[in-house]
Amino acid sequence: MGPGELTVGGVLSDALALYRALWRRAIVVAGLVFVVVGLADALAARSGTDLTRLVDLVLGLIGSVLVQGALVQVVRDIREGLPAVPVATLFDRSRARLGTLLGTSVLYALGVVFGALLLLVPGLIALARWSLVAPLVMIEHRGWNEAFERSSELVRGRTGRVLVLVLVTMLSTFVLSLAIAAAFRFLPEFAGIWIGDALAGAVTAPYEAFVLTVLYYRLSDPGPPAPPA
Repeated sequence: MGPGELTVGGVLSDALALYRALWRRAIVVAGLVFVVVGLADALAARSGTDLTRLVDLVLGLIGSVLVQGALVQVVRDIREGLPAVPVATLFDRSRARLGTLLGTSVLYALGVVFGALLLLVPGLIALARWSLVAPLVMIEHRGWNEAFERSSELVRGRTGRVLVLVLVTMLSTFVLSLAIAAAFRFLPEFAGIWIGDALAGAVTAPYEAFVLTVLYYRLSDPGPPAPPA
């Protein structure tokens, strides 16, 4: 599929195929991180202090970035025909790029929020144009400025379709996360929040990472992807 033929359904379908083929490995990777994030959620809910909320927010951001960085590498290795590496190696590679990943993620979020506050349309454009910064940091080893410039370059001309794709992915994973978390609210509050939030993140975060990585390859190298082993 060439770049001009990019479709929302095609990217979502390819990401779902990756998820089905790699769900065990993906959930292990995400679960190891979100069990800590879920614990932070539960502690923040129990104490209700500004400090625990701040710690929870920071851990959630770091956790999401680590998972995305690790799973981007899984897709890259499959596409390049490389053998699978241990989960610890994936996290080591992500930690090596953690500063850049965090910086780009924070700037991405701030750009979208400020754009939306000033006027809704600039925020939505930023949401689409800068959506590929994480794959670019991990796959092309781009720095902050380079990642934003390269992402905008890749998305330009297809901003509308990429925006729909990002919004559909965010909305669907958000709704699924709420449903999973709510399913454990019958437990005592602390345990329910911890288990529910940990499972919600472990199940949904990989799909988001797969969608963005598939989108990156569709726009940067539109040849047929290697089938998952």
